[in-house]
Amino acid sequence: MKKAISLLFLLIIILANAVSAFSLDSALTNWVKGTISTSHYVNISQISTPYGDGVSVNTFNYPGAYELGYDFFAYYNETFIVPPTGRILVNGYFSYNDVTPHPDRKYLAVYFLTPDLSGYLVNATRILDYTRGDNPGVWYFRSRVVSGLTPGEKYRIAFGRGDLCDMDRRLEASWTGVEITSCRILEVPNDYPSIQQAIDASSAGDEIQVAAGTYPEHLVVNKDTLNIIGQGSGVAVVDAGRAGEPISPAIYVTGKDVLLSGFTVRNSLLAEGIVVYGEGVDMVENEIWNCTVGVEVFNSDGRIVKNSIHDNLEGIWMESNVENCTLYHNSLFNNTQHVYLQPPFQGASNWTNGCEGNYWDNSTTVDSNGDGIVDNPYVINPINIDNCPLMSRYLRGDVNHDGKVDVRDVARVAKAFGSYPGHASWNPHADINEDLKIDVRDVAATCIRFGSHL
Repeated sequence: MKKAISLLFLLIIILANAVSAFSLDSALTNWVKGTISTSHYVNISQISTPYGDGVSVNTFNYPGAYELGYDFFAYYNETFIVPPTGRILVNGYFSYNDVTPHPDRKYLAVYFLTPDLSGYLVNATRILDYTRGDNPGVWYFRSRVVSGLTPGEKYRIAFGRGDLCDMDRRLEASWTGVEITSCRILEVPNDYPSIQQAIDASSAGDEIQVAAGTYPEHLVVNKDTLNIIGQGSGVAVVDAGRAGEPISPAIYVTGKDVLLSGFTVRNSLLAEGIVVYGEGVDMVENEIWNCTVGVEVFNSDGRIVKNSIHDNLEGIWMESNVENCTLYHNSLFNNTQHVYLQPPFQGASNWTNGCEGNYWDNSTTVDSNGDGIVDNPYVINPINIDNCPLMSRYLRGDVNHDGKVDVRDVARVAKAFGSYPGHASWNPHADINEDLKIDVRDVAATCIRFGSHL
């Protein structure tokens, strides 16, 4: 019976991922950028802002906003076309006032809608977020990349917020100077022989894709709104020990809104593996080992998620001013010291996603209810506590955190299928992609890794 469940959901994945071929219009190659006029929005008010004429949307008691499901927004009354790269940079000046009681639901997002407004190409890419320090009533310049789009597909752009709860539809938001720009994909080594050369040639919104190989480099990432993606940790390797500059960090990030993912960073024997100095820097699914310090964090408020940090003198070094950094699903083992907080350390970071934290090889290993979470919190200092330490190293699709993906994990996802927070079947551990719903994507994340183990 359990095998039948696994095969059934695997079939669902295959069908859900089947797509028809699409022939691109050659005119798409000329798509560069467009500025969105403030006079072409629907359900908005014209306002003056510190940055010129702007618009405002109000969802209090539902006036002045278009509703789709539980989402509320003002949309632009013209359609655009997704460029050949499938990546679009959205930037502009934004402000919001959100009185939602729940602190995690205060945000302003950009939506890409189908031309007939019946659904989404992309749902809720957050632009302003209270949980990341964006305060209501303050104007911010923000750049966000929307990726994974189908080239040639038409869409409408909209701004607002959504929720699963009908009572929380409360938002006032304003924006001006919004521009959408086609982003490039730069390939290493096809386009540029080194990662640093690709970084130097990049612009905001670009993505650098690094093929398998060992790159003897010390990287300086001083550009904003940039994705640097390796083919996979263990495959795309930044080897500082072969770069001829042993006292420099392997990767030094000073730009804002940078994503660094899919790399092995190793052999920075007299320095740091990765130094994060910019705001909004996300490190996802990297392996950092054999460094004096695996990851050093200065004033970043970004995310350090799903990384394997091991065999370093210090795994994570946090300077005394670090606040609101989010760290979970990381595996820390064989470090002389897992976390060093530079005195006098006053900041507090988030060491879980709400239900799951990190793996620490020196934590206790008692899990009385079998949910994959250690019973006792892992205390770093009195205000930095991992309340949900994992029983084993993080493995995507391993719902019960026993170090392997098997029929038990598939069964837990299947049991929660179709649920969301507040639903009777909701299981946050089964929400693999963390989008607050259990659907075919979570099934796919589990079934694709079926049989894998640590």
